[in-house]
Amino acid sequence: MPDAPPIICEQVLGTLRPANAYSAEAIKAIDGRCVVKVTKMRRNQRRRAWYWIMLDVVAQQLADTTGTPWDAETLHDDLRDRLKLGKPLRTPNGRTVWKRQSTSDRSMNEIERARWTDRVATYLSRQIGVEVHQLIDEVRARGGGEPDWREPMEKAA
Repeated sequence: MPDAPPIICEQVLGTLRPANAYSAEAIKAIDGRCVVKVTKMRRNQRRRAWYWIMLDVVAQQLADTTGTPWDAETLHDDLRDRLKLGKPLRTPNGRTVWKRQSTSDRSMNEIERARWTDRVATYLSRQIGVEVHQLIDEVRARGGGEPDWREPMEKAA
């Protein structure tokens, strides 16, 4: 799935441990042995992982606040609709259907991902009623590291 969260693990005492909720679920689903491709994480991948950890944080907050089953994937789809990431299509009877743009590596370069992550962080902080820096701090506390999204935008300017 191109818009699935990345499976990110970190090395701890010679073993690989999941670094986000999606990775933990993926590892639970392994039955026996599996093949893993190990790569160094590029800046775009770090930003992508940070984005999905941010969605986990906010989805948990929304679930706790509303008593409804929010998750990162549902929030991701909702964000693409609300923030209009994609393009509108029209049916013959005039109804508008939203064709969501993918956020996969193939679909977004570093600058586009940086802008998207910035927009999402600002929007989500307003939705849950916290300052952006508070949201960033919570994502860092959950293993998100540095958001690092402004650097490519400054280089592009």
